[in-house]
Amino acid sequence: RTAETSSRATPGRMATASTSSGTKNDGGQTPGITDSPGSAPAEAGASGAAPAKPGMGGSGSSSVPGAAGSAGTSGLTTPPAGAIIAEPVDAASALFDDTVIHTFNIVIASADLAKIDQHPNYEESVQAGLEFDGRSYGPYRVRYKGAGGAFKPPCTDGMGGPKTGKCSLKLDFNDLDSKARFFGLKKLNLHSMNADSSLLRDRLDYRMYREMGVAAPRAVHARVQINGKAEGLYIAVEQIDGVFARSRFSEGGEGNVYKEIWPVHANTANYVAALETNEDQADVQHMLAFSSAVGQSRSAAERYYDRDYMLRYFAVDRVTINDDGVVRFMCADTPTGNNPPPVGNHNYYWYEEVQSGRMWLIPWDLDKSFDATSDVHIHPAWTANAACSCTEHPWYGSQMPAACDPLIKHLQSVLPEYERQVNAFLAGPFAKAHVDQLIDTWSRQIRSHVEATAGQNGAPSVAQWQAGLTELKQKIEDARKNRGYLY
Repeated sequence: RTAETSSRATPGRMATASTSSGTKNDGGQTPGITDSPGSAPAEAGASGAAPAKPGMGGSGSSSVPGAAGSAGTSGLTTPPAGAIIAEPVDAASALFDDTVIHTFNIVIASADLAKIDQHPNYEESVQAGLEFDGRSYGPYRVRYKGAGGAFKPPCTDGMGGPKTGKCSLKLDFNDLDSKARFFGLKKLNLHSMNADSSLLRDRLDYRMYREMGVAAPRAVHARVQINGKAEGLYIAVEQIDGVFARSRFSEGGEGNVYKEIWPVHANTANYVAALETNEDQADVQHMLAFSSAVGQSRSAAERYYDRDYMLRYFAVDRVTINDDGVVRFMCADTPTGNNPPPVGNHNYYWYEEVQSGRMWLIPWDLDKSFDATSDVHIHPAWTANAACSCTEHPWYGSQMPAACDPLIKHLQSVLPEYERQVNAFLAGPFAKAHVDQLIDTWSRQIRSHVEATAGQNGAPSVAQWQAGLTELKQKIEDARKNRGYLY
């Protein structure tokens, strides 16, 4: 199963009416609901993780306990939710050290490299070795990766043809040996940042979510080579899977992880298909109950999520203009039979706590944040009430207003609380002095690497990078002033 989906796909279809390697996680079925493969040495996290600590820095970045729920429609009394560990200390901490730019040299046999270079969008994986900071690991597997937009220029010519420039990559450490790990990880994403001339959006926005106490991936810059030849500067982004869940959720992290499925379905198969963990057990009854509750009322839905957490998520999401995320409900190009075109959003995950069934939203793929002018811009604002029909925009494609979604509607009904979270974000993680310091520090850190690869494989020139930084800073100032995008 290909994990990434096309930007025109409909992974989280919106309902039109309310309705009541091997295993990727090492365990954790949700109970109590009815209806020579190489591995890294000890310092690379071949065995257990270090103890975790609460999140660091910024308002709301410490552990955030969920509120206790009450008995819901399924008859289950919800116990208190666990805590979010925004900045864990674990085996992967050295890999995501904010002060270091690591070098990944991916070693691939020439025939295999020629094969995957011919059609990167096939996302075919091949065996590869890895030289990391001068040490050899593997064998592992590697493939080019991405949604439909990832295989446009400069990665390819946009016509499904051969590789022409820098493409995103996924390293799979446990495909050949299910027990193999690299710094405790099963997989790692190396994203090209082709859509971002500043080369900072992903890293900054993931940091903003984490500093607001949201469970979000760690991301740092990295140099990538293939067979010793420089591919360019990438962003290394943590995979959202069972390893991620165990590092972020104090209740154990053994529950289901779902990719890009919104709680609007009444069909078990939709949620089973979206599982990223526990596929061999495939108990999705909590998610079904969540979907049913969302269709009933806000009070019923809030049994399954922490309102404070969700509003912190949305405060970051909306202020940083992450329009290619949960509030962008895309309409498919054509109807399905006699039904209207399916509608869906993407670039997010859910984690489902084992005992409470509480759902936690996780952001993903943030390279187009801070950019209200891109082709992913939502229209109208997520708080605006509008006719619930697919409307084609000349620049932004066919969309359904976010306010038509029942879960978004529930969050709309507590806007004063949302605005308080925006205030906390603006005064804390998104404060000018703090963000300026991060941008200046990271710019200095990557400058020599930008200069070394300028114009290669589609990388920006130094002048383009500097212009991208200036533009990013201006967009951040506008977002801070307007509390997001000024509609």
